[in-house]
Amino acid sequence: MSEMNPENHTHIWQTYMQTLTKRTRNMEVKQIIDDALFEYYSEKGLEVPRCKMQRNPDWWTDYLLSLGLDPNNP
Repeated sequence: MSEMNPENHTHIWQTYMQTLTKRTRNMEVKQIIDDALFEYYSEKGLEVPRCKMQRNPDWWTDYLLSLGLDPNNP
């Protein structure tokens, strides 16, 4: 069994932390955008569009079907 190269271990750890930091930042940015959209629509007295608040990835397919369009045909 070969021993792990300490330099490789450090590189893997740095890559992991960079990925984790990017994911955390993306989640923060997404929350800021969601809050801003909610505030904007609330100030206007409007309902936030379903596509902005619903986390269902199939909403677009459902929307196309409700319009009588084939979701598989671009």
